[in-house]
Amino acid sequence: MKVLYLTWGETPRSYGIYKSQVIEQFVETSRQIENSKFYFIAGLPIVHSGLLREKYKYYSNEVKNIRAIFLENNIDFSIVPIFCTQNFINSTKVTFRFMHTISSMILKSKVKLINPDVIHCRSYHACFAALTLKSKFGYHYKIVFDGRGLWPEEVALKKGWDINNNNYLYLKEIEKMLLKNSDVSISVSDTMFSHYERLGAKKVENIYLSTNFDLISKEKEQVLTGKIKKNTITLLYLGALSNSTWHTSSSLLKLYRHLKSQLGNLKLLIVTTSNHESIRSYFGELSNSEIEITSTKTTLELSDVLSRADLGCLPYRDNKNAFENLIGNTLLGTKTVEFLAARLPVLCNRNCGGAAKIIEKGRLGIVYDPDSMLELSQNSIIDILDNGISTDDLIMLKRDFDYIDNAKKIESIYLKLCSNY
Repeated sequence: MKVLYLTWGETPRSYGIYKSQVIEQFVETSRQIENSKFYFIAGLPIVHSGLLREKYKYYSNEVKNIRAIFLENNIDFSIVPIFCTQNFINSTKVTFRFMHTISSMILKSKVKLINPDVIHCRSYHACFAALTLKSKFGYHYKIVFDGRGLWPEEVALKKGWDINNNNYLYLKEIEKMLLKNSDVSISVSDTMFSHYERLGAKKVENIYLSTNFDLISKEKEQVLTGKIKKNTITLLYLGALSNSTWHTSSSLLKLYRHLKSQLGNLKLLIVTTSNHESIRSYFGELSNSEIEITSTKTTLELSDVLSRADLGCLPYRDNKNAFENLIGNTLLGTKTVEFLAARLPVLCNRNCGGAAKIIEKGRLGIVYDPDSMLELSQNSIIDILDNGISTDDLIMLKRDFDYIDNAKKIESIYLKLCSNY
């Protein structure tokens, strides 16, 4: 079996989300399947974030690192240039074609040479490229559409469109085409699964985001047991943070203020690659002993930071329109998986629907109303801290979120597709 993994428009990175959810998962999947050959193609705009931030050192450093990871695992890696700037990922009816026209011909030559049995497409643009080639040139490969999120709504939100905007409707037609014609579409949450089915997907398989459970999971002592109390509770936020990201500084500060009123001694630990000075300025009311801002690049570094926390949080944002409601309802960020792997109970804004469903179902934290926060009382927080996440919980979570377990699920999809599934 020959499997080609295709990204289109993202900047490949040897760290962060691209490494954890793309590179490491594909490497682990390749290890599960014997007598097969694996290929990875990254469609990269000629003007992209790596080039703007690091200039040509991006190619000598980042691309070199990525190539080394794949080479070590016998995966063939190559780049297809996309002749536009990276902001065209968020396409209109006019700019959409610039993401594909010339680059598709370069992709065609590589696909013809590889002759894959399966193309695993991360993102809407990647799937569109693979489906267009298949339709135009009569290829017989199977297509796995791995959209990761609701792209039409994300673009509409960024550009300020409403539901009747012609550009938004154009992207919705593309989405419908991808779901209808892909052999399998992968959802990353239960709510996203239901959404794809409602849109008419041919077949949907639910595979949550992944992390390395064996590396991140550590035995955590109980925070509160009977009369024994910890002096200070540490609340952890992980990921991008500003007032324009999916989880906003304002929502996090509001949550922190409420928790402090309930618990007294509280510390905020923020792990992010966002601008630390801007964050520190926004949280200026917190003393230096109350807040720590750091960043990590490796899973081992992240594991050490996670082990110092008592609670994880998903503060999200104040929804203002239907797009934010829909995206939030299907949202399941990597941070959710990493919190749970580290045995951290999670405080989750109920508008994070994908995460909220998992947390409520497994009683793995508290889902709260961001307006009232009535669910976050001193007693309820002490209760989840005292009970924690058990070893039995961890075993069940590992089946859903661990790299190896998810690799086996992906392997099953590939094998079924190659057996005319």
